[in-house]
This record gives sequence, C-alpha cells and structure tokens, in this order.
Amino acid sequence: MSRTSSEVKRRYNSKTYKRWSADLRLEDFSRLEDMRGEMSRAAFLKELLKSYETAQTTDTDQAGE
Repeated sequence: MSRTSSEVKRRYNSKTYKRWSADLRLEDFSRLEDMRGEMSRAAFLKELLKSYETAQTTDTDQAGE
C-alpha cells in the first residue's frame, strides 16, 4: 500500500511542481537565508515574486504619468 501511495504522490508532484535551483555565492546565500527568517523557501520565493510584480506595476504606472 505504501508503494502505491508513493507512486501516486510522485506522479502528482511531477505534474504539479517544477524544481528550480541556483548556485549562489556563500555571502548571497547567507543574505537570502537571513532575509527569509522562519519562512519556508517556497513561501519566501512567492513573497519575492509578489514584491517584484508590485514594483513592476508601480514603475509602469509612474512611467505613464
């Protein structure tokens, strides 16, 4: 039973998620980890994306004025 559940989960994850990785200099990695605090890495990345999108929208709006 466990094997079947693992296979189903693996198939679901392969359809639903994409893995992304980066090689960072130690100092950059340390800065990111310090900024992240207690957040999970996935949650931190989502927050960065929202922040970036907000900044892009603000920049676009200001350029049009």
